[in-house]
Amino acid sequence: MVQKDLVKKQKRLFKNKKQKNTTAIIKGNFFVRNKDLVYRVLFTLGILVLIRMGTYLTVPGIKLSDNFQSGVESQQFFQLLSTLGGGSIGKFSILALGVSPFITASIITQLLSTDVIPVLTRWAKSGERGRRKLDRLTKFLTIPFALMQGIATIFTLIQQGLITPKWSATDLGIGPSWFYYILVPVVLLGGTFLMLWLADEITTRGIGNGVSIVIFTGIVAQMPNNFQATFKFWVGTGESSNILFDGILKFMIYIVGFFLVIFFLVIMNEAERKIPIQQTGSGLVDAKDHTPYLPLKVNNAGVIPVIFSSAIISTPITISQILQASNPENGFVLFTNNYLSFSTWWGIGIYAVLTILFTFLYAQVQINPEKIAENFQKSGTFIPGVKPGKDTRVYLRGVVNRLSWVGSFALAAIAILPYIISKLTNLPSSLAIGGTGLIIVISVALQTYAQIKGRIIQQSFIDKKSETFGDTTNLNENKNSHIW
Repeated sequence: MVQKDLVKKQKRLFKNKKQKNTTAIIKGNFFVRNKDLVYRVLFTLGILVLIRMGTYLTVPGIKLSDNFQSGVESQQFFQLLSTLGGGSIGKFSILALGVSPFITASIITQLLSTDVIPVLTRWAKSGERGRRKLDRLTKFLTIPFALMQGIATIFTLIQQGLITPKWSATDLGIGPSWFYYILVPVVLLGGTFLMLWLADEITTRGIGNGVSIVIFTGIVAQMPNNFQATFKFWVGTGESSNILFDGILKFMIYIVGFFLVIFFLVIMNEAERKIPIQQTGSGLVDAKDHTPYLPLKVNNAGVIPVIFSSAIISTPITISQILQASNPENGFVLFTNNYLSFSTWWGIGIYAVLTILFTFLYAQVQINPEKIAENFQKSGTFIPGVKPGKDTRVYLRGVVNRLSWVGSFALAAIAILPYIISKLTNLPSSLAIGGTGLIIVISVALQTYAQIKGRIIQQSFIDKKSETFGDTTNLNENKNSHIW
């Protein structure tokens, strides 16, 4: 009898040990511990697959010419549209405009909300409710910008013979032929809002930064074709061994330069100035590892200045494309072609200057020295060696300005690098190293990595907390056993 009880007890102990081991394995499984993160990543990938499928749906009623893609890639207007939109202008899909009109509208909204229009400034400072109002206003402003870009696209493509209507106006039953130029822009407008809705879904139910992720995907999807076209450009079809070796050597230098630019961009995005801070009443901390600090990045504005300057230059180019269809000798058209085109030194210089100015402007918006100094004074925080209040404000403004000098010139140099390479060599600017697209890709990749890492750290903290305190049932059992 005693032996049977011992056998039962051993079986029970073995069963409990097996259950504990199984529980430990489940808890140690990354996919089980981070179910929410895995779901968000898979949801985001699913949305991006839908967007890429949509880029192959050509606008109905349009016939593309044989040299459509090469003709589109050779024009500055369509290069900017493809980079900022995240769509596929190369296939003239219903998502051809992408989120480019929304970016232009959001830039204007942000500029007007910086103490220009009091109502918008109040909305910007009134928390989540105000941000929803600004977002609604931005989407309303997206409509005219999308229609304008759609009309400019149709006029330009038809004028250059890159597209032809499959049906006539009488076949469609829509009246005069000019009405056809309204139908297609409306389709492109619908594609823009479809992509915006999908981007919002990524923001709320995915990994976040929906619009940035959409632009990132559109740029990355074009990179394999760009590498292939660059290889063909350098190597060519030369049969001579010297020509072949020279082409391969140039392509290898191109690849090395590409990775060096990526390395430089990562350093610029991650570099920061750590300003030590102290709390009133607390003792001075000697150990550098434990000293609290205020981190200020060298590139505080991120990729926004490049997008701002690109969008501002693309707006007059859009208007110029519309006017050029009716009057190629128009003064505004000639001014745009001579001074805003990236194929001229004037256009490259204006683009660089706008990038530098917007870097300074947006850095002051992102890091407001007055607000930081005020918050420091309220919380009893101070910078050692700097008096609270006005001196702190002046000190922080000086630090931000000095960092902006470095960040703005580095950002402008990378932005104009492909156009300088294109001017000095015969390589098309769309294939050259650097540019707006690469800056956006690196910035969005680092932001997404930081967000995913933050979610993993948060989940691991929750797991550690649950292991420390145990389940509620165990706590209740311990309490009851202590009482009895």
